[in-house]
Amino acid sequence: MVCFQGARWASLVVAGVACLPWAALASSNLHVQISVGSNLLQGKVDGRVVLMFAPNGTDPLDDIDVTSTPNKMFGMNVFDFGARDTVTLSGGSPDGTATGVTGFPLVSMDEVPAGAYRVQAFLNPYDKAKRSDGSEVYLKFPCGDGAPNVDGVGSLLTSAIDLEVHGGPQTIKLAFDSVEPVPAFTGKEIGGCSQGNYADTAQLKYVKIRSKKLSEFWGRDMYVGANILLPAGYNAADKKTRYPVLYNQNHWTGGAGPYGYGSNKAFTAAWDNGVIPGTNGTADRPAPKLIIIAFRHEAPYYDDSYGVNTANMGPYGDAINDELIPYIDEKFNTIAQPYARIQDGGSTGGWISIASVILRPDLFGACFSSYPDSLDFHSHQDIPLYTNKNAYEKADGEAINSIRTFQNDTEIILATVSQENHWEHVFGTSSRSFLQWDVWNSVFGVQGLNGYPLEPWDKVTGEIYPEAVEYWKELDLTNYVASNWANAKNLGEVLRGRIYLYVGTHDNYYLNEGVANFQKRVTALGGPNWANVTITPGQNHGGNYQRRETWNYLELVTSWIEEHSPTGKTPLPKRFTSAASRGNKFEDVIRVGGRGAALRRQQKPSVSYSLKAKCGPVVKATAGRWDPGVALRAQWVVNGRATGASFAVKQSDVLRYTSATKSTKKFELKLRVTGTKRNYDDETRDSEVVLVGR
Repeated sequence: MVCFQGARWASLVVAGVACLPWAALASSNLHVQISVGSNLLQGKVDGRVVLMFAPNGTDPLDDIDVTSTPNKMFGMNVFDFGARDTVTLSGGSPDGTATGVTGFPLVSMDEVPAGAYRVQAFLNPYDKAKRSDGSEVYLKFPCGDGAPNVDGVGSLLTSAIDLEVHGGPQTIKLAFDSVEPVPAFTGKEIGGCSQGNYADTAQLKYVKIRSKKLSEFWGRDMYVGANILLPAGYNAADKKTRYPVLYNQNHWTGGAGPYGYGSNKAFTAAWDNGVIPGTNGTADRPAPKLIIIAFRHEAPYYDDSYGVNTANMGPYGDAINDELIPYIDEKFNTIAQPYARIQDGGSTGGWISIASVILRPDLFGACFSSYPDSLDFHSHQDIPLYTNKNAYEKADGEAINSIRTFQNDTEIILATVSQENHWEHVFGTSSRSFLQWDVWNSVFGVQGLNGYPLEPWDKVTGEIYPEAVEYWKELDLTNYVASNWANAKNLGEVLRGRIYLYVGTHDNYYLNEGVANFQKRVTALGGPNWANVTITPGQNHGGNYQRRETWNYLELVTSWIEEHSPTGKTPLPKRFTSAASRGNKFEDVIRVGGRGAALRRQQKPSVSYSLKAKCGPVVKATAGRWDPGVALRAQWVVNGRATGASFAVKQSDVLRYTSATKSTKKFELKLRVTGTKRNYDDETRDSEVVLVGR
């Protein structure tokens, strides 16, 4: 369980797992053996093998989405895997998530029905990284590919073959015979394929910098980049004419321009000409004079870093805000003032944009955030995270849903939280799938003792760990605003009128619930006009802010900037953009959530002894403190020898020792506790020794 110095696997014992129906799957009839072709691997690697059984004649990668995939998919970790090694996948059970096979939608490979399939396997290799706080982890670092959950740059893959599964004992042999190459980039940016490498056009420019802060944290060169869309008439030599900036937050953008620039012909032409064509008899009008910037920040856990400082991904917030933005301001004619820096985006980008303004009101003026990821973890999507005991089902046993659509106002469920989490588990353990629920663990949570995100619930059973959830509160943006409403940060006054939110009541991911909670809380504190919140009946996930047409929306942003400029009707006061209101400082984040904090959370078992006049000797003990979710078994050790059977114990239990003999001789006593948890090393801790007896 002390995994910071290179431990990568765990023998797994989870209390109660034998009661699960999957435990009955004992036979292993279908085996898939995978070897390695010549010159593909140099040295040994750790990684994740993903095996897919797709419909015969189809590309296994055509559809791997949780809501629609026809594939039977299985994943397994490999350790110290080399060119001469063969990995065998067979069976499958939730018991073996660290070292065995995990499947979706089937639990075990023995459940694969007889029939014709196209079969292909992939190996996503991990890099070893030693962070500046001393923890050692094994992760896939993206390389201009947007961090796909399978078949990213450097991944090994087998040829896809068509075959018959017989339904009885069978061994299928595959071989890794190729490596996914780096995309054919055309640019001359630094850093190779990290964050992509793109060639400038007349209006769309690309920049990339080596982040000193990220590089120091990860112990390797790390980069962040940006795609910069310049307005018509921009003249780099004209330093007197400067432009406000709209930071358009999103997932991995690659080389794409913001708002469809380059792919949407009509928008591209109008932007380049600086004129919005009139429609239905209306006159042409000037296009807004903005610089629009989209960031490239693919990260070790996802296709973007969420733009904030986190204990698991590092100081991405500082890299973007304190390194990349100043570099851009130096190279381009921006107005480097908060009133002229606007954040926007939808979904993940919606969360990044509102978080950027809430956490850095000293840097940004306002946000126009659409259908953002959960703003209040009372509703993490549809999970009552603070009050529920399980992330996968409600108190009445009904499944908690994750993805939905609507037909004629009737809700249709596409996936439950349980299904989506089990699907993610195929692509990676310890929150390394590069998928949605896992990245939330890495962003909102702290680091666990195993070096990876301290997960808020058991990925297999859904049992919620309240102690782990407690650490999420700092990035529960509703809680953060309320907690800093009237203190030194003074967010109740600082943020008034600067937050614009939009979501539909039919959001496909239930994100309307978090927005509604946010609105209710801030309205109670600051009144109905504190934030501008639009919740539109019947609208789903997607579109511009308030579903506005793009030019109409960009004109809205421009009008906010003009109104809050120093010469506008309501200038943004400097006292509301001071450094005092800044949050999410990395030194605080890592102090609370990094390796040192994980170590400080641990306590060994303790034993106390007292001699009572009436009761005689009294021995009390506790199991110590462990990470949430660790299953504990304890045993008494008398005079150096284990005594009696081991027994299950909880961290909160107070234990009493009763001797099996009536001997009055003094003896040495200690408590030995062994902890086990998915994807942790087993660990045994001993208490101090006490001398018991008269």
